[in-house]
Amino acid sequence: MKYLQIIIRVFIILVVFLSNAVNVFGKVSSAFKPGNEDRILILNAYSGSSRWSNDFIIPIYNSYQHKNSPYVVDVEHMGGQFMHLQNVEDLSEYKENLFGKYADNPPKLLVLLGSASWGLLKESIENKWKDVPVILCTETDYVGPQEAYLHRRAIAAEERTPLTDYQGNLSLTVFHVPAYLKETVLLMQNLMPEMDELIFLSDARYISAQFRSDLKEIVNKDFPELEIKDYVAGEMTTDELADSLAHAEENSGVLFCSWYQENAQKGNAVLTNNISRILSYYSSSPIFSLDNTGLQRNGMIGGYFLDEKTIGRNITEITAGVLADNNVKGVHMVNCGTPAPMFNYYDLTEAGLSPKLCPPNSVFYMMPPSFWEQHKYSVILGITTILILFMWMWLWWLYKSRRKQAEQIKLMTSYHSLFENMPIVYLKQQLVYDSAGKIVDYITVEANPRFEKYFKSMGEVIGKRGSEADPKGFERMCHLYSMVNSTQKELSYQYYYENIGNYFNVILTPSKHKGYIDVFCVDNTELAETQQMLRSANHKLSMSLDVANIVPWKWDLEKGTMLCDVNRPVELSHDDSMMNEEQLSVPDYQYFAKICKEDRDRVKRAYKELTEGNVSKIREEYRVIVRKNGISRYEWVEAQATVDKRDEKGNPITLVGSSLVITGRKKMEEDLITAKEKAEESNRLKSAFLANMSHEIRTPLNAIVGFSSILADAEEPEEKEEYINIIENNNTLLLQLVGDILELSKIESGTLEFVFSDLDLNALFKEIEESAQLRQKNEAVPIRYIPEMPDCTVNIERNRLTQVMTNMLNNAMKFTYGGSITFGYRLKDTDFLYFYVTDTGCGIEEDKKDTVFGRFVKLDSFSQGTGLGLSICQSVVENLGGSVGVESEPSKGSTFWFTLPYHPVELKSTREQKEHRLSKVEKLTVLIAEDNESNFLLFESILKRKYNILHAWDGEEAVELFKKYNPHLILMDINMPKKTGYEATQIIREISPTVPIMAVTAYVYAEDEERILNSGFDAYTSKPINAQKLQSDIVDLLKKQLIFM
Repeated sequence: MKYLQIIIRVFIILVVFLSNAVNVFGKVSSAFKPGNEDRILILNAYSGSSRWSNDFIIPIYNSYQHKNSPYVVDVEHMGGQFMHLQNVEDLSEYKENLFGKYADNPPKLLVLLGSASWGLLKESIENKWKDVPVILCTETDYVGPQEAYLHRRAIAAEERTPLTDYQGNLSLTVFHVPAYLKETVLLMQNLMPEMDELIFLSDARYISAQFRSDLKEIVNKDFPELEIKDYVAGEMTTDELADSLAHAEENSGVLFCSWYQENAQKGNAVLTNNISRILSYYSSSPIFSLDNTGLQRNGMIGGYFLDEKTIGRNITEITAGVLADNNVKGVHMVNCGTPAPMFNYYDLTEAGLSPKLCPPNSVFYMMPPSFWEQHKYSVILGITTILILFMWMWLWWLYKSRRKQAEQIKLMTSYHSLFENMPIVYLKQQLVYDSAGKIVDYITVEANPRFEKYFKSMGEVIGKRGSEADPKGFERMCHLYSMVNSTQKELSYQYYYENIGNYFNVILTPSKHKGYIDVFCVDNTELAETQQMLRSANHKLSMSLDVANIVPWKWDLEKGTMLCDVNRPVELSHDDSMMNEEQLSVPDYQYFAKICKEDRDRVKRAYKELTEGNVSKIREEYRVIVRKNGISRYEWVEAQATVDKRDEKGNPITLVGSSLVITGRKKMEEDLITAKEKAEESNRLKSAFLANMSHEIRTPLNAIVGFSSILADAEEPEEKEEYINIIENNNTLLLQLVGDILELSKIESGTLEFVFSDLDLNALFKEIEESAQLRQKNEAVPIRYIPEMPDCTVNIERNRLTQVMTNMLNNAMKFTYGGSITFGYRLKDTDFLYFYVTDTGCGIEEDKKDTVFGRFVKLDSFSQGTGLGLSICQSVVENLGGSVGVESEPSKGSTFWFTLPYHPVELKSTREQKEHRLSKVEKLTVLIAEDNESNFLLFESILKRKYNILHAWDGEEAVELFKKYNPHLILMDINMPKKTGYEATQIIREISPTVPIMAVTAYVYAEDEERILNSGFDAYTSKPINAQKLQSDIVDLLKKQLIFM
């Protein structure tokens, strides 16, 4: 073992020496003064031995460094120099040497490898090579301050500047090839479920520091059960690394990023990276990698990354595209595509890991040959032998089948004689299907001679389609054939052939041959005519009883049975097994069992009075139980009875009577009583509602009228501002009251609108949080949204959800004077989402919790509000299929909650952002189309300080002013003379499809909003106008449509 270690160390030293020699040679070769050729300059932030860098350098070099190429490819490996840059002075000296080297012949294309090259050289490139297009190949989609790259530390989130925000004058193409840290750790965890320690191998470069920081954040967030250890080149020697890996914990996993060490060769600083060649000899734990370094030959098991062919193909296409695009200014982002898990099959199995645990899209290297590759010729020979044997068996089977077939032909000949002479009509129909498998026609393929006797000659139907032979009846027959074919059961019906006046019992049966139906017709004319006569007599009797609406019955007291001759009365309903063909008969105990328990004793007493001779006739109303289709219900019956026969002693033998179902009459009586009670209750509620509304409306109106009258007399600016604030607050309160009353009206009339859409709940709740924070005037009470589900996209009613959450947050802000307010949601029982708002306010008494959702309920009579908010919330939630409630403790706070059905979806974004450039102007022009002068003056007073105002009195004038002045935005009233807002917008859209148009409407229903947005408008604002919201909406709309230069 000792000698083996010595041999390995000598081999490693030799490999390191050769690699460093190559790096030094590359360093010396790049020091030559460049000529006058058109060149592609590659600035590599890492060393020449970096596999990541070579994945970009080699494809470019192979594509352009040949005799037919118009370009020369130069490569500057800056890894060693960057490691020695400690301050701005060192960086300035390096820039001076680099740009001085190419001062006489700047490159035609600059390729930067690594985000550090852009972060350190961006300003100099913009100054000296501003006309040179730049391709930045980077692991990150952001840059940070130069200090982070000089000191080789990670860039914090707040220091990051997205590359998409670049506003310089260069043509910048960003090729983003990230390291898939989270995916690789998840891959390791799937292959090693018992892994509890993650060893991360990296070096002192900036990108390694960034990966270490990102990995710690990922592990802390998504893999808290893992303990992470960082082994950093420079902080430990190679021998210490080998010893640490050899003695690592049993359940450890190793993730290799890079291991560059700084060596001095011929006076130059050179980074070497040869550790991947020795890791597998010393590590007792499986080693995974962030790129394909050492995957095929150096003991790395694998990882989650892109292969070099994909990267090479993309960088070649990007380079060709940039060279051909004539230096288009601006930033262009390019993604490399979807990576795949890649493994060294030999090392994977040697480490004791199962390939079955690898993802389905995994790519394996060094995989042993498959069974087919090893035994291809043997398999072919075996299959050939089996085929020959099968052919011999098939020939033998064919010989036996022919003999059996001859016997069957002989037997069928005898059957044919029976078929030809049987007294039943027989047809065989072939079914015709369409492309969807539906029966659309049929063809008669066979018939017996009896068919010709009753119907037609065979020549008229054999081989003909049903649509030709019987155009009137073929659709009905197709339907019947579909039923037989789908159920594979026999079907029979009676058919009257009017040409000869005969009735036939037609029997349809599925044939033993698929796609065929056997049809049998039996002549039953005599039976059918007899049944028709019986039905006619019964029908006449039934009609007579139906006219009287009475069902007669007879009660045989000796036999204890109830009999009904025609229609079964509802109270005599029973099992069909007890019926006979002439009468309905049930035992009398079953008669009384059908009667409701509350009425049964009363009915029995009435019949007892009748049978004892105390009364001559009775009339009773009672309920009976009726069961139909497995469902039970009560029916009201009015029964009248008298004695029919008596015995010799005068005792009753039979009773006769009639039954009449009076359920409808009883329901009308109950409805009249209920309507009377509802009318009285409605009158009481109306009086209470008017009294309450009178008080609620007069309260803010009193403040508005009062302070408006004294506002003109106020002299101090502070006093005026105070009066204006009071008026504005009461305006808001009055507007809220009107809105609540309209919402209550919708609830009462059952016209609540619900428009469901797919949305991201986390994004919506962040918007609600920001809005609530802006409304919160008490800085001592923060409002926080607590996300509990990292990703939740559902189909839900956005407006109603926002309405309920906002109302509950407003209540919390109103009654919370200290502490905090939190809100959020979580999944409950997999079928519902649980939403909540928790505060640390005054709380609610136990005996009052059940009343907070009532209308006009205000537990604090001195607080502002209508007392309708929570009642409206409850109605909205219940209409959406959820429930609502409150949990509270006095002086400690409350939690208002509600649930809604959980319908998860995948949100697909197809939004396209269109940017339009506008030359710089002093003010933007806004066209206001409004036929009401007061409303126009209001708009003008709100917007005139920031915008040039144009006024159109109707839709026709709005179109003319747009053609003449081409305004930047249009406020369009919906209802105007000459042309409505819809008509004017349609004409303007034909002229300009991009100008922002905002509708001004007093409509509040969901269908109005949908019509506006589908009619060419970009947005809408509703009356009454809120000045701050109008200005904010206009700014947002202009930001979406315009880029101010």
